Amino acid sequence: MSEELGAGPVTVVGDDASVVGELVRSVGVQVVPGSPAETSEQATAVIAVGEAAVLDLAREGCQTPILPVAVDGGLGGVPADALQSAIERVRDGDYAVRETATLDVRVNDEHVETALADVMLVTSEPAHISEYSLSTPADAVATFRADGVVIATPAGSRGYARRVGGPVLDPAAEVLAVVPVGMFSTTKDHWTLSLPDSGPALSMSIKRDEAPVSLLVDDRTYGRVGPSDRLSLGRGETLSVVSLPESDPPFDIDRDRT
Repeated sequence: MSEELGAGPVTVVGDDASVVGELVRSVGVQVVPGSPAETSEQATAVIAVGEAAVLDLAREGCQTPILPVAVDGGLGGVPADALQSAIERVRDGDYAVRETATLDVRVNDEHVETALADVMLVTSEPAHISEYSLSTPADAVATFRADGVVIATPAGSRGYARRVGGPVLDPAAEVLAVVPVGMFSTTKDHWTLSLPDSGPALSMSIKRDEAPVSLLVDDRTYGRVGPSDRLSLGRGETLSVVSLPESDPPFDIDRDRT
């Protein structure tokens, strides 16, 4: 990878940004001010400390390469206690940049949010289930009754989707995992669907709701959706992630499921 990225200034956002900024300066890297909503044109990288900071940058459509710090899951990055050595490596150009897909989240064809990790429909009241219909542009995939359903990207497949029985996805895979939550069935089904370069990857609608259904995008609640609404997901803008190869999440299904 070119050393131009490492030679330039960086912006620090997220938890303890001022403290991390001092650490960055101590290894000879200039820090320029910025925020998830407005990244300085001078910045050649953004150090994002904590998951919330990374999600905010994705939501705002950040075009500057991001180094995640202290973030669990499939985004890679570095742990907080390895930050100084990671900054030194970025300064010296010893890194790679990989592109991570985001999701364009639409309700009734209107863009409502950008997701990096997952999107979820969930019945808002306990002890109630709803009936969901899942389809791609080419086929009807399934209709099922459940407490909810989560759609995860490779970056989000190690999170809540995994805890409810979903697959761990290769970070480089061009697919989404669709996993029912509390499915009203004697079998446990989930689906892995391709994420095309353009157009919708999948659509979901509510066939029957016994209670209000909420739409959650990453760590935020968007609002309620009903039987007259259609949720569709397609490829959004890519997020450039600064990667130190040995810090990338290992793709080991057996180990990740233990």
